[in-house]
Amino acid sequence: MKKIALTLSIVALGFTGFASHASAQRYSDRPVISVQVPRGLVPGVRDRRAAAELEQLNREVRRTREDIRTSRRGNDRRIRARFARVQRSTDLLNQGFTRGRFSGREVRVRAQQIRSEIREIQNDLRSRGGRGGRGRW
Repeated sequence: MKKIALTLSIVALGFTGFASHASAQRYSDRPVISVQVPRGLVPGVRDRRAAAELEQLNREVRRTREDIRTSRRGNDRRIRARFARVQRSTDLLNQGFTRGRFSGREVRVRAQQIRSEIREIQNDLRSRGGRGGRGRW
């Protein structure tokens, strides 16, 4: 009888441990924090220029995220969709670089492409009426 009670209590304890990690809430698929690129002497980082490019790209993505949050035009669906694509591309580039899938040259080229898209988003945020340059009065 003691063995059955002990077994049932262990099973109940296991279920409570599992239940504390289970949740019915839907969280965002993408983490809020971008991957930090190592700055100093870290084994495994072969191309320092590519690491510096990624670090600068991550800073620009964070700055643009804050600009979207504080801008009047930040609720525009097109701007948010373009920025979501930029975030996904940046995350994939960070992940590929840290895992060694991309060469340093490829990382630098892709970072420049993403950075040009960020500049276009920032220009759209700063303009009054979007592409035409005319605001609604």
